[in-house]
Amino acid sequence: MDWLIVAGYFIFVIWLGSRFGKRQTTTGRYFLGNRKLPGWAVGMSIFATIISSWTFLAIPGKSFKVDMQYLMTISTIPLTALIATFFIIPVFRKKIHLSAYEYLERRFGLTARFYGNIVFISGHCFKMGMVLYLLCLAIEGATGWGGQYLIYLIIIVGIVTITYTFFGGIEGVVWTDVIQGFLLLSGGVIGLLFILFTAHGGPSEVIATAADAGKFRLASFDFDWKNVSIYMLVCFGFAHYLAKYTTDQTVVQRYLLAPSSRQAARSLWVSVLLLWVVWVVFMVIGALLWAYYETRPGLLPDAVRAKPDQVFAYFIGHQLPVGVTGLILAGVFAAAMSTLSSDLNSLASVLVDDFYNKLAKASSDKARFLFSRLSVIVSGLCAIGLAIALRKEKSMVDAFFGFSSVIAGGIIGVFFLGLFTRRCSSKGLYTGLGVGVAFVAWASVTNEPNMKRLGLDWLVRLMPQWLPKFEINILWLGLIGNLMVFILGYAASLLLSGRYRAEPGLTVYKN
Repeated sequence: MDWLIVAGYFIFVIWLGSRFGKRQTTTGRYFLGNRKLPGWAVGMSIFATIISSWTFLAIPGKSFKVDMQYLMTISTIPLTALIATFFIIPVFRKKIHLSAYEYLERRFGLTARFYGNIVFISGHCFKMGMVLYLLCLAIEGATGWGGQYLIYLIIIVGIVTITYTFFGGIEGVVWTDVIQGFLLLSGGVIGLLFILFTAHGGPSEVIATAADAGKFRLASFDFDWKNVSIYMLVCFGFAHYLAKYTTDQTVVQRYLLAPSSRQAARSLWVSVLLLWVVWVVFMVIGALLWAYYETRPGLLPDAVRAKPDQVFAYFIGHQLPVGVTGLILAGVFAAAMSTLSSDLNSLASVLVDDFYNKLAKASSDKARFLFSRLSVIVSGLCAIGLAIALRKEKSMVDAFFGFSSVIAGGIIGVFFLGLFTRRCSSKGLYTGLGVGVAFVAWASVTNEPNMKRLGLDWLVRLMPQWLPKFEINILWLGLIGNLMVFILGYAASLLLSGRYRAEPGLTVYKN
């Protein structure tokens, strides 16, 4: 019954995405939906794009293992949304056609656009493989499946997602994201209710048990550069979501889908509200799961308890009744597929707008449209292959984040130098970016806890003794790296291009 429900979900999303296939006749329609999609649907799509397989694994896993401090990472989302509403959306809707990185070329030249392309393409290629891999972890925790079964599952999920993205374009992606977003939310709420009302002693006892154990603690105000604290989590969350809402093609592309800037801003705030709801629900799930199993000794195997990221998946597969498990499993698949489909469409848009159009300037729109669809297929197949490879090496997930922190260490600084300064020149930008990326690379390689997580701690021991090491928590790196790029880029511009002024209209300033 559970797998029939999941199969029905697969069939439905293929049908829904394919419904829009006949409308997809131009690249403008395929990537922008003729800019006529309603703001609330675009907001659901932004939300479903940002939330992925991690929702069912890492978020409850954090509060199960420790407490709810990581909820502080979303505390600054309203601030990032305000910045995007008043500064990012108006400029991008006027100055770019499709790719966010088109802005970088107009402001700083082709090299800056290429840097943005490399950051996005490399990061999201790995991200797609990681999303499918994490889906496998969830299914393995829920069903106990392993080996060849998970390979087949990766292939099936990948092909289903490629199919509806290939045919439906951005319209198909957005409307399936709406359904998948509701499924994800419903799965979390249903799981939370079952934990509360099937626990020994009912809701009051499970809540009291979690509270007595400190599972609802939100903040540690003891400042320490090396350990988790509210200061670090707030700064990390600010840098992470600022990058998402202001520089990431998957989100920026959605700002262009709505018929007006007002509708685009509305979509942004819809996504912010939903992100808050999901983080709170799944953080509470993790805290209550700890109490649920604490009051039922022996119900949770020690092997699963040692892997907090799989505890909620185990609960779904072993404690929920038939039918309900299927519905929540559909939510697990929805979390992965919504992110994957958005990445496929946005990756194709960058490949077409930033590369194909440059190399084949005389090509027809029909040729660009064909290339767009082929890009979806190739990107999807690469994601499937990478997910299968990641299945064999779990440390590769940590490697992905280490890689992302290095390659994207200055992308916010680059965009903000363009948007918020008139006097930053190309020379100044490249000077600041070069130093900033070198700093992030050094910090990542010499940070022993980070390299230990990657299984590369031996590399730190090989470093020369005179080489200083980055000994603070690696989660500070995003904020520090981008601040360095911004400050050094601006200072270098004043020194190297003292009289330079940006072209009117390319900054947030009116004149």
